[in-house]
Order: sequence, then structure tokens, then C-alpha cells
Amino acid sequence: MRGPIDYIIVGFEGNKFDGSILQSLSDALDKGIIAIVAMSFITKDQDGNVATIDMNESSDEVMVSFSEKYQVTSNSIDQDDIDEMADLLENNTSAGLLVIEQLWALPLKKALINANGVLLAEGRIHPDAAAELNEEGEQ
Repeated sequence: MRGPIDYIIVGFEGNKFDGSILQSLSDALDKGIIAIVAMSFITKDQDGNVATIDMNESSDEVMVSFSEKYQVTSNSIDQDDIDEMADLLENNTSAGLLVIEQLWALPLKKALINANGVLLAEGRIHPDAAAELNEEGEQ
């Protein structure tokens, strides 16, 4: 049984990557909140050429260390996924694709199954829309 699986794509201007993001991700992994299903990075140069960055072969020691510790793979990310990421990017930017399993939800999922619960709908409220919910709750 798996928990819910989500993905995010995050862009970075100027092809600069700050390893602090990997530290925050490490914290969530170490606490067992999430598991990485797949992860990939791409860059788009000034001329619009796209390249995939292999974390294991990166010159960034933080990336290599993270990849080795958490056994990060991009096996389930195909060329169509890379092309979709690239379409979202302006020239001279980069992006990371993160596919995660929500491990925190497993006990809840088990309880729902054991109670014969049936999923009727699911979705996600974007943080910008969540601000509207907070405003409505204050009235």
C-alpha cells in the first residue's frame, strides 16, 4: 500500500540552485513524512537549450551527497516529463521535479479502508486559494 503521490515543479532564475532546499527535504525524509519516488533537475540556457542534470554526476557536493543518501532516481521520469518541464521555463532558468509519496497519510488510509470508507473525491487547494479560505474564516 502506498500513500498519496504528489509532484511539484519548482523553477529557479539564473540557473542558480541553493542547497538549503535539499536540507529541508532531508528533514521531511528523515522524519518519515515523505518518501521520494523520483526527482529530476533541468536547465535551460540563454539560447533555449535544455539539459538534464544527473544528481549523482553533479559538481555540486550537496546534490551528490543527497542523492547517495536517499537513493534518488529519475527512472520514472521520461522525456515527455522533461519536455513539459522545459515548456514551463524561460531561458536562463532551471527547474526541479519532485515526485513524493505522502507517508504521513498511510495510517489514515489504512483506517479509512478498515472502516470501509470509499474515496468520493480528492484534490488540492493551492496556497494562494487557501489564503482566501483564511479570510472567509475570519468573518
